[in-house]
Amino acid sequence: MPRRLSILVCLLATLVPAGLGGQTRQSVAIHVKETAGIRRSAYPLNARVALRAGALRDASHARLMISGAEAPVQLGVESSWPDGSIRSLTVDFNASVGPGEEMTAQLEYGDEVTASAVARGLSVTETPDAIQVGNARFNKSLAPLLLSIKYRQEDIGQGLNGVALIDTAGASHDASDVDALKVDVLKRGPLYVAIRYSGRIAVGEARVPITVDAEMPNSKTWLKVTTTVDDPGRRVRELSFHTPLAFSAFPRTWDFGTGSWSYGFFRTAPEIATLTQTVGPASSSWLIRSGAKGQETIAERASGSRPAVAEGWGHIQDAKEAVAFAIGGFGEQPGTYTMSVDGDGQASYRFAPAQPQTRLGLTVYQHFVATPVPVGAATSPVAMLHPLVVTVQ
Repeated sequence: MPRRLSILVCLLATLVPAGLGGQTRQSVAIHVKETAGIRRSAYPLNARVALRAGALRDASHARLMISGAEAPVQLGVESSWPDGSIRSLTVDFNASVGPGEEMTAQLEYGDEVTASAVARGLSVTETPDAIQVGNARFNKSLAPLLLSIKYRQEDIGQGLNGVALIDTAGASHDASDVDALKVDVLKRGPLYVAIRYSGRIAVGEARVPITVDAEMPNSKTWLKVTTTVDDPGRRVRELSFHTPLAFSAFPRTWDFGTGSWSYGFFRTAPEIATLTQTVGPASSSWLIRSGAKGQETIAERASGSRPAVAEGWGHIQDAKEAVAFAIGGFGEQPGTYTMSVDGDGQASYRFAPAQPQTRLGLTVYQHFVATPVPVGAATSPVAMLHPLVVTVQ
């Protein structure tokens, strides 16, 4: 997926003399660069280290060094060599850098390396029907996906909840059509949690493979959900994700990033605001419709000096609670992108490519914060959509 917050990098090890007993410790340089001009505080990063056979047998013999001091890190064994040593090691950590700044972390590993920094944050608890991750509870079924998110108040209400798609015949299919569902907790924290749902969804006479990845970092109160459909027959026309949000009293305000600031408010439940972005090979444009459902009128549109492609993020909030949302890779592929929120709190995000594809994906971020947003949020939608760049020196 483009602009993924999690950048998986295969890193090459360099040998560094340890000096005693002829032993060596090995080190990987992880270079981090800020490119969007935004200060990042404890920003979540993910990497994958490829190791030679026999280089490391136990992840406890690895540590992360930043500016000469050991930093908390979450290490996971993704795969092993036939001799039992680690072949692929996942590395999750948080980094703080200023606008346009760079930093380098060192992952050290070897028999003589001992980690002492303690990582804290998210914990995972499973029941037969649900997975609790910090303040969020996920269903072990995809319909609905989110059972609860409660940082200050309950943020999940009643309504459309999870993944849906529309096929080329115009028929709608939600996640209740998924069979052979498998649920795996790929990362269990404490710094980063990743849950994968995989199965097949009925589209006409075919069973199309679908994967839903739900990810949460410990340093931000956001949820990232990436849905991927493998569709060799090009049967899927549109992919969507829905979350019913719970709010208290009216009025409730909404806004979209459009190169400036487009905003409005709901007085009653039967109102809606929708941003639709069309991206074509020759031209692109967006417009916002708002008003009572079924009677919406155009509130704003791309015109004059305003950008032809909106920024792909927005907010909905009441006096106490706010949810910032964003679509990853917004406007990067030809097609139609849609974000909508209504007075009931229903949030929906859609992508329909210009032409049916053999692989279709949609990434949605939702950040749950207190109001006012500049005080309650630990980051911004723009920062969510522009991850730090990770490379290897």
